[in-house]
Amino acid sequence: MDAQTLARAVEARVPFAESLFDRLYTLSRDEPGVTRPAWSPQDQAAADLIAEQARTLDLEVAYDPAGNLYATLPGKDRTKPAVLSGSHLDSVPKGGNYDGAAGIVAGLTALAALKDLGVTPERDMTVVGLRGEESVWYGIAYVGSRLAVGALPLEQLDRLQREDTGLSLSAHMAALGIDVDALKETTTPWISSANTRGYLELHIEQGPVLVSQGLPLAIPTAIRGNVRFPYAACFGAYDHSAAVPRTHRQDAVLAVVALVAELERFWIAQEEAGVPDTVFTVGKFYTDAHQHAMTKVPGECRFALNFGGTTQGFLDAARTRIEEIAQRVAGERNVRFDLGECVGSDPTPLDPTLSRLLKRSADALGIAHHEMATVGHDASIFARAGIPSAMIIIRNAHGSHNPQERMEISDFGAGVKILASTMVALGGS
Repeated sequence: MDAQTLARAVEARVPFAESLFDRLYTLSRDEPGVTRPAWSPQDQAAADLIAEQARTLDLEVAYDPAGNLYATLPGKDRTKPAVLSGSHLDSVPKGGNYDGAAGIVAGLTALAALKDLGVTPERDMTVVGLRGEESVWYGIAYVGSRLAVGALPLEQLDRLQREDTGLSLSAHMAALGIDVDALKETTTPWISSANTRGYLELHIEQGPVLVSQGLPLAIPTAIRGNVRFPYAACFGAYDHSAAVPRTHRQDAVLAVVALVAELERFWIAQEEAGVPDTVFTVGKFYTDAHQHAMTKVPGECRFALNFGGTTQGFLDAARTRIEEIAQRVAGERNVRFDLGECVGSDPTPLDPTLSRLLKRSADALGIAHHEMATVGHDASIFARAGIPSAMIIIRNAHGSHNPQERMEISDFGAGVKILASTMVALGGS
């Protein structure tokens, strides 16, 4: 199919996408942003809206046993592995409307354009709306995609608890009408390398690179892995701030400050040594509100540590340094660190063949683009399951996981044009 013809059909469908974004926002508004917890009435309402719109396009709609949504444009040969595109339905609390949803709306817009042109693809093309990508809800990320490819042990359904409700994932699923017993008996993955030709995910950028470079989009080379200690704590002793000299203190806050300062120096040294695409974040740092006071030496401090990178060597070194520095600081300051469980994911290279197809589509349409690493996405789970996966990252001002996400609809339209063209190229190969 001529790329320009398809691009014009996508452009004509941009108002459809804008309306869908507006309706998603209305369904999950939680001022000043949106909240769609994983396996909640809010993300179910979002799934139902996508399903409703898919049916108006005469697409086939289905849910897998875990509640992930699929909207399919049937192909000429339905025995061929399908082309998948999509992202996640859930958001962080009071987050933005585009994180995750943009990828689902993009896939649906691409299929709408193909329908408008009367195209029947060579193989099925499916948009997937995944659940539970955000780790904030159940402590781990990509729950829905892990379940779809059979990569999550099913006993975890009862063990994983939603942090704000204390209820298990099984309980929240059951409240939505999902047959959890049937899910636990599932033996065949819904998505596999046998039934999927490739997975393409459009997502907003969650950092400032594209804005700073004045480019509308990027085609990532890899997804960063990470090493995380989400529930770390330091325990010292509470004392009177005016009565206890420095050498007698067991100050938990200053101990964590010392740990974090040394970890930042490690991070900077790694950057200066040429290690690419590294990040370090202390996303939580707090004392006990029931005990802290201006006149108390803090006896407890809780915090989170998160290193990310595209090389396993960096992540292994980061974990080792965290544990070594914590042990040394504990001895020096007479405190005790409990780092808690270490979680994370391996770095994931994206499929070079699919990435080349995306770049070829961008070049054919005259759309400027950038190459860079990106953060964790459902695409990493599909890639690890042996499914060729690639991504399009859309420029987005003010970062992500906040209500100020500012994806320009013109940039989104450019991304959908590349997505649609690549889906057609992949579908015919």
